[in-house]
Amino acid sequence: MQKYHAKRCIILADKIHEVFQKGLIISADVLHYIDSTFLNPSLAKLEKILTDDSNCEKDSLLYLIFSPDESMQIQLENILENEDFNKEDENKIIDLFISRNPETTIHFQDNRGSLKLVMPSSIAEQFISQLNISRKLDNRLVVAINKFVCDKFQSPVKVKLRNTGFAHTENKTNFICSFFERIKTESNDFAECLDFILNFLNELQDDRNIFRSLSVKKKFYFQNLQKADMFHEQMNKRNMETLILQGVKIPHINKEDEIKKIAIIDKISYTVFGKIDNSES
Repeated sequence: MQKYHAKRCIILADKIHEVFQKGLIISADVLHYIDSTFLNPSLAKLEKILTDDSNCEKDSLLYLIFSPDESMQIQLENILENEDFNKEDENKIIDLFISRNPETTIHFQDNRGSLKLVMPSSIAEQFISQLNISRKLDNRLVVAINKFVCDKFQSPVKVKLRNTGFAHTENKTNFICSFFERIKTESNDFAECLDFILNFLNELQDDRNIFRSLSVKKKFYFQNLQKADMFHEQMNKRNMETLILQGVKIPHINKEDEIKKIAIIDKISYTVFGKIDNSES
């Protein structure tokens, strides 16, 4: 048993090292943070920041750069699904990974170039913990994904579920399985609907009536649209300075985003429950 335990840790550490050797691409969000914080630094300036132990921003930037994204996790998913990792394995994998001197090439998508970095051992613990290697998916979810989700989306979907922070209760699990069973996973809005569901379930405290909770969320977005329309009408009658002096709160609402979320709720509701709540529209 101990031999097998060590073997699975070595397999995963080797796979992570293999992914590192391919290089990492800086995401648009991380690039935006870098440019906003360090005023669009050149590659040379960025390398200086990352190698300067006296720079107080160094560690936070390294944590951000070495945070695993979904594309990296997808490459590890088959191993995580087939091996039964636990929390105790994490420390072993950290040691194994560090012993491989994990150097990688960081690529920037904006033609800024690339640079080589070695992951500091102080960053490795957070990095491995963010892979959620010991989080196990409910077998019903795995079966539903393998049966109903098209092949190219199966690993990405499992990664998204592995990264969720909410408890996979009976009602939430049944709801997600029903969604996979009834949605066309090759549709253009499948990913958007799934992301909405996972964020929605993460916020949901009472899951006894998920359809009703979706309807309440839809009502919230609908009310936001009404607030935005009312403010627009007020703007047509008075200028901004007058409204501010009168204590009118400016609603920071993206109408297109609210309308899109309502459409997503309607699609999810009809797909899973076969009905849509139109009481507020």
